[in-house]
Amino acid sequence: MSNSSRDDQFPWRALPPSVASWLRPEIPKVAEEMITAIRREVPAYNRPMSGSFGAGLRLGVEQALRQFVELIADPDAPQAHNTKIFRRLGRGELQEGRSVDALHAAYRVGARVAWRQYANVARRAGFSADTTGILAEAVFTHINDMAAESVKGYTDAQAATANTRQRMRERLLAQLISDTPASWSAVEDLARQARWPLPATAACVAVEPADGAPVEWPALPPAVLQSSDEAEPYLLVPDPDAPGMEASLRAALRGTSAALGPTVPIAMAHHSLRWARRALQLVQRGAISPKPLVSCADHLSVLLLLTDEQLAQQLSDRVLLVFRDMTPVQRDRLESTLLAWLTSTGRSAPEVATLLGTHPQTVRYRMHQLMELFGDRLNDPDFRFEAEAALRARTLLGNG
Repeated sequence: MSNSSRDDQFPWRALPPSVASWLRPEIPKVAEEMITAIRREVPAYNRPMSGSFGAGLRLGVEQALRQFVELIADPDAPQAHNTKIFRRLGRGELQEGRSVDALHAAYRVGARVAWRQYANVARRAGFSADTTGILAEAVFTHINDMAAESVKGYTDAQAATANTRQRMRERLLAQLISDTPASWSAVEDLARQARWPLPATAACVAVEPADGAPVEWPALPPAVLQSSDEAEPYLLVPDPDAPGMEASLRAALRGTSAALGPTVPIAMAHHSLRWARRALQLVQRGAISPKPLVSCADHLSVLLLLTDEQLAQQLSDRVLLVFRDMTPVQRDRLESTLLAWLTSTGRSAPEVATLLGTHPQTVRYRMHQLMELFGDRLNDPDFRFEAEAALRARTLLGNG
């Protein structure tokens, strides 16, 4: 048979239809040998043939052999039904938990076995060398085509599963950060559907939105839940105190401004998000020093002081009312001296002077002024606590 009559994409077109009559009786025998070889050589298929596994494997092998014979007998026969079968087999492989590599391996083994048996048929039938060569090419082309259809079915199912799982994760995340989730049993059901093991603890990360840029961090650990809210993007991190988790977050969020909320029980994740968002606001305000990833755990006192800014302002105004009639320079000097005195260990003039970078005699003079302004209240531990909180709040509020 001349090369001009060959079709490299569909080599079975170049085979005499009579070849099909020689191959058709061999289908049962070839099918059994293929199944045996696949189970022996591909570990993922080395299991009992009972149930859906055995039925699926046998269906795939026998249908592949029948289709090959059909293509030789009538190359123009409709093949849409076979395409559906092989794609369904690919979807089944994913559902059974086998990898696409195992699927490829099974097809390779099947092709080798089929060709070995068909080569024997060719010798018995006395096929010419040219026909035998075309038959070999047709066997491997057909196997490659079937494998491609099955892989498409596998990857389509994989994408659909990923999309479904992502939707379930988004629903789960919405429930976890809700102040009033539907019920905890509903949360547990969503977690099972999303294949997301509920951790004992979690923390949320508030992220400053990027102007016009999609909110995606592909380098995040896969267990981290990511919101699709582009206006106020955030993450939920399971077991945030696990070794390496914070380092992974820092690496994944490099180039962004973000705040990591405190670690809380999973049922209180919405509190972690609220504090993380507050911390991010305070970074933007300058009350917390900016870092690529600010940890709320390092700024709990600031968050406490500024949880209610109006209340913090009231405290500051009331405690520091005595400075009201002073000039800004006088007020700043006395406030800084009072804060240094309150935060020093021994509250001695030399120690406070060291903190302020001034002379001890200057400190003694200012403390004398402060004693005249506050009197015995400076000996009251409760007042000293209020005064320190008021001074720190004034500094954080930026209206000192």
